[in-house]
Amino acid sequence: MQKKQNSNKLNRLKAETRNLESPVNVLHMLNEWRFAEKTDDCTTYTFLHETLQLELLYEQSSGTDAGDQSERKISHVAFKLQLDDEKSQGHACLVHKLLSEYVEGERDWVEKYPTSRHVPKLLHDVGLVVSRCRLLGEELRLLKMWGGLRLDILHISCVDTRVHIVFSCLKTVSKFEVMFSVGVIDHHCVLQVQSFRNMIGNTTIQQIEEIVASISPAKNLLTKIVKTIHDNLLC
Repeated sequence: MQKKQNSNKLNRLKAETRNLESPVNVLHMLNEWRFAEKTDDCTTYTFLHETLQLELLYEQSSGTDAGDQSERKISHVAFKLQLDDEKSQGHACLVHKLLSEYVEGERDWVEKYPTSRHVPKLLHDVGLVVSRCRLLGEELRLLKMWGGLRLDILHISCVDTRVHIVFSCLKTVSKFEVMFSVGVIDHHCVLQVQSFRNMIGNTTIQQIEEIVASISPAKNLLTKIVKTIHDNLLC
């Protein structure tokens, strides 16, 4: 009888585990961050397939009640990035470089997120930037795969936080190259024309800059810019 009861209990626990796995998987799809580790005075979260680590250090609390632990002051916020530059593709390196510049550019992390009550906002803000940089990297990967056929892209590559694209079209007898600089401003990825060189045809840098200025930072920003350049100047 005891063996049967244990078996039934085990089956119930397995069923409960399966029921819990579904919302956890949905949560992981919605959130960029993952909970990694927790000690008395430190909590660690990871982003981007564990290549970005966020470590929160808390001030030691003198309270003994559970209520005293409800809100704790954060003493230090630390980020760690891990990437094998030799094996990683250009778009992945660009994403990590953007994230590195973002976390280094924010000098007042503790002032903006001073207590444990602000941790959800911190995770949301960092996750938002991670998400947008990750999607930019995915855009670059896809443009490299099919941009040549659909958008007359002869060459596309990434160097540091710059995107180099060469357009070439027989229909309009045009060939030119554009170097875009990429940055993160107000949690958005933004692009600017860093350099331009016309090789064949009459395309000018002013035309490219007007197209870039006409498109607001949003999802698929790079793809929209490239597609607009193609539709306006190469069709």
